[in-house]
Amino acid sequence: MRSHQLHVAGISKTRLQLMQQNIWGSIKWLSLGVSICSIVLAVVLMSMSGPEQITSTTEETDEQNTQVESPVIVERKDGDVVWTLRAQEANQQLDGNMQLSHPTLVLFTENQQEVTIVSQKAWFNPLTRNLRFEDQVLVQYKVWSVSSELLLYNSATDELSIPGAFKLWGNSIKAHGKNMLAHRNTEQVIVDDGIWIEDTDPQWQGVTQ
Repeated sequence: MRSHQLHVAGISKTRLQLMQQNIWGSIKWLSLGVSICSIVLAVVLMSMSGPEQITSTTEETDEQNTQVESPVIVERKDGDVVWTLRAQEANQQLDGNMQLSHPTLVLFTENQQEVTIVSQKAWFNPLTRNLRFEDQVLVQYKVWSVSSELLLYNSATDELSIPGAFKLWGNSIKAHGKNMLAHRNTEQVIVDDGIWIEDTDPQWQGVTQ
């Protein structure tokens, strides 16, 4: 009887060792499987998050560097064209203005006379429709030409203004002064600061001595 009991105990102990080995083996495989799944999940998350960051960066860059080649803007009032604006290139600024390179503005008076303004650069406000011309500004109207470094157009008052110095010349006349104001529709011109005029043919200008 004792030998039989020992044999049974030996068999139970062997089975217990086998069961422990199987359990530890299962735990190892389970841990390995969890590790592999974690790695795969991390790779998937990284691949999903990557394109979103790139897209966001690209969109932000596009918003900061919005460029338009050869833009054309037309202003109308009561069905008539008030002015047309063209440029070589327009860049949208963060403050809402558009920076124009080599702009050309053509104003039309009440008598459909053209006033052409060109410069190296300008800024256009889409909301107020105001313009600021800088750097080698040149105004041409009939036989008259005016040059300055700064010219402003106020859409609300429909006026051109040169707050600084300007030079004017025509067929037989030369002049210079400061602070010129010109109304587009009435073609009235006012110079607040002193103006110097040299006219070699006053009768040609319609002036008699």
